[in-house]
Amino acid sequence: MKEKMVADELQCMFLEGLLPGIEEVWINILSRNLRNGNLTINDLLCSDALPKEKVDEALNRIPSYGWK
Repeated sequence: MKEKMVADELQCMFLEGLLPGIEEVWINILSRNLRNGNLTINDLLCSDALPKEKVDEALNRIPSYGWK
């Protein structure tokens, strides 16, 4: 469930121009993998797929997540 919310937030962040230098196809792949369970939030945080601060920002944009 959390992965799906992060996938949605990453898509929104991309559309809002908050992920400069990241290609749309890459966000689509990451989001799809998060949604279908091939990628976890922890996997994303530990990888070089996106800057960690952008993943943290997506998590913080989910009000009910309470990441901090």
